[in-house]
Amino acid sequence: MGYVPPPTPQYGLEEGPVLLKDGRTALLRRATPKDLPLFVEFLRRLSPESLRMRFFSPISPEKAAELLLAAKPEEEKVTLIVLAGEPQRIVATGEYVRVKGEDTAEVAFLVDDTFQGKGLGTLLLERLALIAAKRGVRRFQAFTLAENRQMLSVFMESGFQVRAHRDGGEVEVEFEILLEEKAAERFEWREKVSTIASLHPFFFPRGVAVVGASRDPESIGYRVLENLIFGRFQGPVYPVNEAIGKEGGTVGPLLAYPSVESIPGPVDLAVVAVPKERVLGALEACGRRGVRGVIVLATGFTQEEAKALADKARRFGMRLLGPGSLGLVHTHPEARLAAALAPLPKPGPLALSSQSGTLGRAVMAYAEGMGLGISSFVSLGAKTDISSNDLLQFWEEDERTRVILLYLESFGNPRRFSRLARRIGKKKPILAVHPSRDPLVRTLFAQAGVVRANSLEEAFDVAALLSLGRLPGNNRVRLISNASGPSNLALEALREGGLEVEHVDLGSTAQKEAFAHALEEALESEAGSIFLLFVPMGFMGEEEFTALVEGAKGDKLLLACAMGSPGVRARVLGQAALYRFPESAAIALSRAWAYKVWREEPLHFPDFPDLRLEEAKRLLEGKKTLGEGEAKALLQAFGLPLGEGEGLSLRLGAHPHPLFGPVLTLHLPTPLGDQVLGLRLSPLTEKDAQELFRPLKGQADPTPYQEIALRLSRLLEELPQVEEVTLELSGPRVARFEVRLHADPKPR
Repeated sequence: MGYVPPPTPQYGLEEGPVLLKDGRTALLRRATPKDLPLFVEFLRRLSPESLRMRFFSPISPEKAAELLLAAKPEEEKVTLIVLAGEPQRIVATGEYVRVKGEDTAEVAFLVDDTFQGKGLGTLLLERLALIAAKRGVRRFQAFTLAENRQMLSVFMESGFQVRAHRDGGEVEVEFEILLEEKAAERFEWREKVSTIASLHPFFFPRGVAVVGASRDPESIGYRVLENLIFGRFQGPVYPVNEAIGKEGGTVGPLLAYPSVESIPGPVDLAVVAVPKERVLGALEACGRRGVRGVIVLATGFTQEEAKALADKARRFGMRLLGPGSLGLVHTHPEARLAAALAPLPKPGPLALSSQSGTLGRAVMAYAEGMGLGISSFVSLGAKTDISSNDLLQFWEEDERTRVILLYLESFGNPRRFSRLARRIGKKKPILAVHPSRDPLVRTLFAQAGVVRANSLEEAFDVAALLSLGRLPGNNRVRLISNASGPSNLALEALREGGLEVEHVDLGSTAQKEAFAHALEEALESEAGSIFLLFVPMGFMGEEEFTALVEGAKGDKLLLACAMGSPGVRARVLGQAALYRFPESAAIALSRAWAYKVWREEPLHFPDFPDLRLEEAKRLLEGKKTLGEGEAKALLQAFGLPLGEGEGLSLRLGAHPHPLFGPVLTLHLPTPLGDQVLGLRLSPLTEKDAQELFRPLKGQADPTPYQEIALRLSRLLEELPQVEEVTLELSGPRVARFEVRLHADPKPR
């Protein structure tokens, strides 16, 4: 068993939005003495039974609040609170307390009666355990009444190895909080359940309100309403227009309502199609009505204004898509939802997400022209709340989605994206287009197994092939062609992609029978994929060729190229993908093969039993800088080999990035300056370390160098206080080093 990197929350570990098990939103943060009135109000709402379960005896709310906020000088205490509602109120609190210097802490929780069963106890336990582990705590212990089954179940189902001892009416539980695979899986599972629950009202709403619905055919509200109606949404649609609603009038065939709050039926989703200055009022009305999800179409918000909208939505327990969103479509037969400025497309296996609304509409039309149907499309807009990280988790469990295609312009939390993509990519392919040529973005995609496309056209070339639901069986390709020139283009591209090609040249006079016979032989061969390349020479018609491709049956991945064919560059044809150009097809197959190789690679983060983690953490306590001797002791605690060696002279550096986290860079010093050999983002898998030192192949044994990088990555993950590290390597040993600490370290 290897090292298990700690889970990465979407927002801050100690402060930020959180999701409850039912999908509603709340805010997590550290408690301060100023929160005393909030604590008193919280405790007054609780039943006497809940207070007894927490404090073991009757206690006044005022006294209980003082106890929860109090800390003795010799103690280290971390208290977290969860707030919800408008105005915000405390709905749960959790804490751990330890005597300074000890490695065991006592943990306890208290949850509002009306919020029990929503996963808050588990959420607080996970966050406290992650915080405590960063600070050198090894184990938690808790004391609870034997009848407090809810709290006991939180511990028993946490994924930690819990030991329980009953003494009379009390139970003492104790468990190590050093993260193991089961506990990490439980964290990810809880996060996924909550995220999917929060998105359910967007994809399967019981009713949709269009706020700002209009009779003007040129208006946004009219077009959204039209798309919902013509898409045959499987639920009620409510136009909201104050003037028309007060008169008892209609918008189109539907009765209008003066406000969201006057709608009699269920409203899970609201599309807000009003001008910018009216959005906040519409959002508050949706919150009072109990709407679960809001899509804001208006644009022109500053970053601060957009964030304020998201904060307001969260206070009401709502999730927000936008502002500046084009909307959302979902072709599931039980939804048929086109809550967008785009009509309902043909259903199919492709899930699409785009930060650009106009681009999103264009690519949906392009996909339809390819014969590639859409499972769902989401226009993220400013993505102040819902992001691609949320959508990935929904599409992971969506059986109708085979391929995920993301158009990304920026990242909110790339470390979280990487973790999700690594998990989800093992089940279904994720394609991404990013307008930047930033090497860090490319590195992120490579490590996370994301199929990176250089353009939207290339992305759809690959999507057409992957949408077939098959991958190359092996790296051998049977290329069957009737033209040598185009074949050479395909051969070169296939070999560059690491594929072995078995070329069958039928000659320029090949007819239908020759192609059919060669295809039949290829289907029986050991090749993992089949590539048919056809150029019209007058001996076989294009219709005959496409009919042959469309009628082909078998288990192998099949792609074809009909040069000179009109229309789009790629399209789905039966159980095959058909292309206009041989390079497009070859590159798509190369991408599919690279994805297959990554998918079958084990995701292994090596562990090292000789690490002295507690010693290293004690060494950094209270430090802002390290002397040479202290830096040497720190590196030795992580097993880094110090001293002069024989071999290549290299420089391995680690520096922080505000979004991507620690970046490891391998340099080769030369008389003309340092040459960058490779980049990788921490934490490193075994495969990541191999790729970082791939340039050394043939010049030195890369294995000991890889171990140095893996140990350095582990140091960076365990010790967020460390900002930069530079290692001068003399052979596979650290000859010189420099370690700098953060002025204000934050957990990664």
